[in-house]
Amino acid sequence: MADRSPTPGADTTMAAIPYYWKAVDWDALMRDYPPPPAYAATTGRMSADALRALQNRRFLARVAEAWSAPFYRRRWSAAGLEPGDIKSLDDIAKIPSFTSDDLKDAIAAAPPFGDHHPIGRDGFARTPIKIQTSGGTTGLPRVTLFDPVAIEVQGIQTARALYAQGARPGDIIQITYTTALPNAGWCAHDGIHHWLGATPLTTGSGAVTPSERQLEYAKAWGTNAWFARGEYLARLVEVARQMKFDLHGLGTKHIHSFLGSDIEGHLRRQLEEAWGAPVYDNYGSHEVGLIAFECEAQDRKHINEDTVHIEFADVDTGAALDWGARGNLVATSLHRGMPPIIRYNMRDCLIGSARARCACGLETRKLSTFLGRSDEMVKLRGTNVYPLACQSAVVEDERTTGEYLCVMRHVGEGMARREEMTVRVERRSTAVDAGALADDLRNALHHDLGVRVDVEVVEADTLAELTGLGRQNKVKRLLDLRKSGA
Repeated sequence: MADRSPTPGADTTMAAIPYYWKAVDWDALMRDYPPPPAYAATTGRMSADALRALQNRRFLARVAEAWSAPFYRRRWSAAGLEPGDIKSLDDIAKIPSFTSDDLKDAIAAAPPFGDHHPIGRDGFARTPIKIQTSGGTTGLPRVTLFDPVAIEVQGIQTARALYAQGARPGDIIQITYTTALPNAGWCAHDGIHHWLGATPLTTGSGAVTPSERQLEYAKAWGTNAWFARGEYLARLVEVARQMKFDLHGLGTKHIHSFLGSDIEGHLRRQLEEAWGAPVYDNYGSHEVGLIAFECEAQDRKHINEDTVHIEFADVDTGAALDWGARGNLVATSLHRGMPPIIRYNMRDCLIGSARARCACGLETRKLSTFLGRSDEMVKLRGTNVYPLACQSAVVEDERTTGEYLCVMRHVGEGMARREEMTVRVERRSTAVDAGALADDLRNALHHDLGVRVDVEVVEADTLAELTGLGRQNKVKRLLDLRKSGA
């Protein structure tokens, strides 16, 4: 008879396993947060009153959950609130907003995950949990826990966008975001694979798959759509030119992108011409998911209103603004309880527009082009300057590669000490007259920024080490040397 004694050191307990596929009521999830194509016939065209009622129910459920998290209980009690004080969305302004700095403090005070989550490490055995991060340029990145609902609704948000932009089952969509700790790549993967019936090709960033290989894989395996940041798409255009690679030969149907502060549309037009395909702009965040997306009409971005409630706040004072005014976007997730995200001032500047029936059939509020990050804003001779606002002038000039970096430093000593900004810009080749290019860009940037800045012309491919282009999902546009004393 075979020896059936336990292997030394083996765990002989019969622990219950929280299987992922049983952790969600899938039919209920699809009713509550319709994926495509059902979204366009349901919550994507709800009446204003019906949508408000839906948002109100979800908002109150999230508020009730948030009271159990020490982060919210502490902040809300300090503001004079008690459970039951918030009776509807009409009371949302009574709740204090928070920023990513507050989340960092919460994590530092209750490591490693912070006290804004409803569970700690001891709860991981009961619920399938995924750890994702945002930020982290110094020290540990900002961590957020995702339960199955948070994961899948972000996938549904992304699938809705891709479907509205022309993606269909059977498409091969190349994802140039790395599927690692940041979750943008995972949102793309889950939306494409779980909720669209298309095929994700997870090549990751240029640090994972060199740009030349990205193009080779796309040609060999039939990529016909892309999920990529605008800056990296532009980088692939440059690589294709160097390789004499025919981008139009790929037969790209559409591109899902994040174009940044492309106010004049220069980057979009250049990319669409180079790729021979429409490029759609989108907007989202690590904690809330894909907040808004363009449809094929390319007429501002539809808000996923059944998953997020949007407000706007004054950049300087934090005071609430009327809808339609330019300000910091304040987001309240209507689907997340792990963790609750209620009145999150994301410090991204945008403008909202009223509900209207779009040519695509959706009826939602919309968001403008991304206008800049207020936490990257610098004060230069009394003028608010956003590094991303330099994008339009740089990209429009065909003598540049489109790559730039804003460098802030102190100049002078004593009473003469002042802050100055230099914009380093890559020229396309050494044949470009650096002096003439610098002079022209100084004038163009003065027009766009409202204040004079200096321009330093550098050689192609020299800024990537500082901006992170091709090596990380987000590209840095500000190098602040003031604190270093440089």
